[in-house]
Amino acid sequence: MKRRLATALTSSLLALPLLAAPALAQQSPTLLPTRDVSVTFRLTGSDRMPGDINAAWLSSQRVLRVDNASAPGWLMVEQPSQRAFMVMEGQRLVMRLPQAPEIAMLLDRPESQGRVTRLGRRTIAGMGCTDWHIERRDGKGGTACLTQDGVLLRAQQTGRQEVLEATRVSYGPQDPGRFRLPGYPQLQLPASLRGLRLPG
Repeated sequence: MKRRLATALTSSLLALPLLAAPALAQQSPTLLPTRDVSVTFRLTGSDRMPGDINAAWLSSQRVLRVDNASAPGWLMVEQPSQRAFMVMEGQRLVMRLPQAPEIAMLLDRPESQGRVTRLGRRTIAGMGCTDWHIERRDGKGGTACLTQDGVLLRAQQTGRQEVLEATRVSYGPQDPGRFRLPGYPQLQLPASLRGLRLPG
């Protein structure tokens, strides 16, 4: 069970930096969308996570929701409070994740993690985007392709085969009810799994 949960959490966390907005100066992307949006992604190069990954951003509250059928629940990241949760409906439990401070920092100030470089352009899911490469001081890094209005269309961690790529982008108001935690008991992620870190 622990191994399955660890795999699912790692797969889901890979999908966390899904939505982003590049700064106008084009020197450092800011991973905070300016309007409500939902994106469907496909992860290729991995047999761990078949099926779609659905991400939605509620701009007014700066909250990200990620639904992944291969995970034991859906993920929610609250950027203002720097908290992250996995909601397991089947078990009627909410698991608080320890990655929240790092996730919030990446969403708000990716340049604090290392050097950010603007690369070339490409087209994905019928939309144009710009590649940004983040070279982190801890040796990790990756490349993300962002549209002009702030939607991530492609992401790949340096040295890994897995590629997260958008297949559909839909703008429009999101239902705030989908971004609220249910009143289930809350548990901290077990100590044996706290070594999991946000990839990329």
